[in-house]
Amino acid sequence: MKLTQGLQDESMAYIYHCQNHYFCPVGFEATPLRAAKAYRGPLPMNEMEHWILIGEPSRKHPAIHCKKWLDIVTDLNTQNPEYLDIRHTERGIQRRKTKKVGGNLHCIMAFQRVNWQKLGPWALNLENLRHDAGHSSSVEDVEEERTTSKRLANIGRSNSTGSQKDSSWKRLSNSSEYRQRSPDRDLEEDIAD
Repeated sequence: MKLTQGLQDESMAYIYHCQNHYFCPVGFEATPLRAAKAYRGPLPMNEMEHWILIGEPSRKHPAIHCKKWLDIVTDLNTQNPEYLDIRHTERGIQRRKTKKVGGNLHCIMAFQRVNWQKLGPWALNLENLRHDAGHSSSVEDVEEERTTSKRLANIGRSNSTGSQKDSSWKRLSNSSEYRQRSPDRDLEEDIAD
């Protein structure tokens, strides 16, 4: 099962969206369906029942829920107006009073941590794909950028976040210039601002 494999991997994290809340699966337990096989070693998947440990964000509920994987699958596959409240599975499948039929926003989202330092400086700025290796910022580029900004400002929109660092960031977008700077120097500049 991909979820259990991912929960064992330190670079993976999951969010379980249901009932307009975000839960965090933090672990699992695979228990044998028959107690007599509990200590016989590894068992096939079809002879085990998986329980998922889910972190709860609400103060009104216990901090960790332990739910059967089959109940989570039921919740994910139930179509509106029917639903399964994962916090209270003992209530079974319930019905909402709504005109909307079909669909379900409940899902499990997977996130994987990426070590950007191993990818190199080119991965930090996708603009590098547009520049030639020897290209540097020219007067024409700066003038074109100003014209675009003025045009957008006239219609009430801006492509800038209000930071004056935008133009300096674009100057550093050339990977050869970026490599000459150390991360410590960038950090010191950020702290000084």
